[in-house]
Amino acid sequence: MRPTSTLLSLRVKLPKPELTRYTFQDLSSISYCDLPNNGFGKKNYYIAKTKFHHWPVYKKVQNTRITTEIKRVQGDLHQLKQDLLQIYPQFEISMNQSAGIVNIKGDVTEEVTKLFEKEIGV
Repeated sequence: MRPTSTLLSLRVKLPKPELTRYTFQDLSSISYCDLPNNGFGKKNYYIAKTKFHHWPVYKKVQNTRITTEIKRVQGDLHQLKQDLLQIYPQFEISMNQSAGIVNIKGDVTEEVTKLFEKEIGV
């Protein structure tokens, strides 16, 4: 049943609890270290292994062109490229950011898998 206008006028109104508003910190008081998910300057990429627990590093042959392909890269591909170039400066690296694929000129699958075992090694 819906209350009538007479019942509504006789009803005792309860006081509403006073709400305190949340105040945010000033942006000038927050540094990048305080932010969640902060990967600034760190290895901010992840390479998932295959279902057989191998690194997704493949030798790709197209006619006479041989490249090494690293698949399943999530995160910062530029940081991965810089990390690879620090250890192996002779690598010629190209990237496909939307697919998460890194291509290296030549057959360097063994070097890259050994590097992943040593550096990332999960």
